Amino acid sequence: MIYYLLLLCMPLLNCVQSISQKQYNLKHESPNVILFSAITSLIALCFFVLTSGFDLNFDARLIPYSLAFAVAYSAAWVGTVLAVRYGLMAISSLIVSFSLIFPTGYGILMGEPVTAKTIVGFALLVVAMVLVNLKFNQKGKFSVKWLICVLVAFFGNGTCSVSQSMHKQVLGDGFKHEFMIIALAAAVVLLMGYALLTSKNFKADFKAALPYSAANGVSNALINLLVLTLIGNIPNTILYPTNSALNMVFTFALAFIVYKERFSLPQYVGYGLGVVSIVLLNI
Repeated sequence: MIYYLLLLCMPLLNCVQSISQKQYNLKHESPNVILFSAITSLIALCFFVLTSGFDLNFDARLIPYSLAFAVAYSAAWVGTVLAVRYGLMAISSLIVSFSLIFPTGYGILMGEPVTAKTIVGFALLVVAMVLVNLKFNQKGKFSVKWLICVLVAFFGNGTCSVSQSMHKQVLGDGFKHEFMIIALAAAVVLLMGYALLTSKNFKADFKAALPYSAANGVSNALINLLVLTLIGNIPNTILYPTNSALNMVFTFALAFIVYKERFSLPQYVGYGLGVVSIVLLNI
């Protein structure tokens, strides 16, 4: 029973991430999203170092996969935070979640069987993608900034998953912590370096971003900890689909109730189909 209660905590932590991203954008006229993402990545790095127990065994073969992950991870965070700034939180979150088609497609290319649920999941995902994009903001206008940012997050998140799959295929189930430590260290250097070079007042930007990025990073770290805890105690066929569905439902409720986001009828239908497609593709 305790493990299923922990499973319910994961979408709540996901909401904390969404709130921290949204509030940072709302509270600051010119938020330093690069720095926000850098601090988040630094907290995630600390999490993986601590949970490794310092029992690490690095392998040079990790480097290309970790560096690819680092670039994609950086792009995904920056794109996600900016997408929340320029568009609707619920729709942005849904579209970024659709990036699971990348690892699913990669698995098919590597010879994994195509099942009926995969076909239905893909079909529903395509329909959902069309429906949720029939209206891009509350005024019904096409938001180019939002579209670019959400696509960066979409492709970045998908590339992260593929690089993890490729790493696992080449090196097996080992080196998980080593892979993430190299990747996150590279992401921190990349993002923090860029922030230092471009920020007009780094100290002020850091102070402004810290409380929100800390909440975002700690929530992300706790989600990772819960996943590690629940794997093996809850069947994967329950863990991943349930977590994906609850994340989308909770995010939708947060956007609708707290941030007063409203959608067109096709978007409501598309959102529902999107949740179903994500569940099917996660089973």
